[in-house]
Amino acid sequence: MTDRQPGPKAQLSAFLTRFPPSIVSLAKRCLTKLGRSFPGATQLVYNYRHSVVVAFGTSERGAEATVALAIYPECVRLYFGAGKSLPDPHGRLEGSATKVRYVSLKAASDLDHRDLRALFAAALQHSGATYSSARDSRMVIKSGSKAKAKPRKRSSKKA
Repeated sequence: MTDRQPGPKAQLSAFLTRFPPSIVSLAKRCLTKLGRSFPGATQLVYNYRHSVVVAFGTSERGAEATVALAIYPECVRLYFGAGKSLPDPHGRLEGSATKVRYVSLKAASDLDHRDLRALFAAALQHSGATYSSARDSRMVIKSGSKAKAKPRKRSSKKA
């Protein structure tokens, strides 16, 4: 008898169990809406120490994703890979990274807001990606961060 590994959706659900129920509920509603906004997308799931990220793209290369939903214990954020290059006339994008920007989500209905829909359109145009409901969406579990934790500096205080 062989042990079967749970499917990607079951693994994602298991990853989310460490977060508060309100965050899990918000994340699941947002993931459903993003799945409709990016039909046929490859959903890449990354399980990190302090977050779970689901990136929506057309390949298994996370760097090519159009958007990514990051789930943290205290909030849910929608990241735009080319955020710095996107037009943002209403100042919705947050962050100061060299490329990526994000929008903090308080409710799944935030994804329906006209400003975010305009950012979706701009991100799609910038990426050149095409999503089609003719293609089935699929979820792929990717490994989390391989970066080693830096050792803590020892206090130089002497007792």
